[in-house]
Amino acid sequence: MALFPLFISLKNKKILIVGGGDVALRKIEKLIPFEPEIKVVSKDFPEKTISLLKKYNIPYEKRAFRYTDLENTDIVIVAVNNLELQKDIYNYTRGKNILVNSVDSPDYCDFIFPAYVKKGDLVIGITTSGKVPGLSGKIRKKIEKCLPEDIEQILEEIYRIRNSLPKGKERQEKILSLVEKLVQ
Repeated sequence: MALFPLFISLKNKKILIVGGGDVALRKIEKLIPFEPEIKVVSKDFPEKTISLLKKYNIPYEKRAFRYTDLENTDIVIVAVNNLELQKDIYNYTRGKNILVNSVDSPDYCDFIFPAYVKKGDLVIGITTSGKVPGLSGKIRKKIEKCLPEDIEQILEEIYRIRNSLPKGKERQEKILSLVEKLVQ
């Protein structure tokens, strides 16, 4: 089943990462630009994960996951190669308003991580709904190559002009014309 591309603000959302290995590291790196409050719990941490956590002052604890870790959590990323733990966390969070992503286990996910392009406020998400993540990554690279190098400045300029005009059809037509002119 195809997934709906929902873009939400993660700023100040409390995100718990269960696991500290390479997969957890990649998830943390993808999350950082969106300014959530991240906390990480893992029995083991490679040095590169510790280094990133310290660089961004992300709290972490070297220990096993506890269900109390989920208190005051908006989102949990289960980045461990333990299917039972993924299933248990997913089942525990039902009805608790906590979104779950269990890495490589779509049955225990409320959402998946898309491949994405982020240039300032321009964010383009790409997904195969979890079927072939490698294809999403390849498409992301193609999209990045197609974007104008100054796309962030273009976006800001159009945004400034848009905000200077009164709402309505005339503004919409002017902005669309400007987009056509600036984005070739």
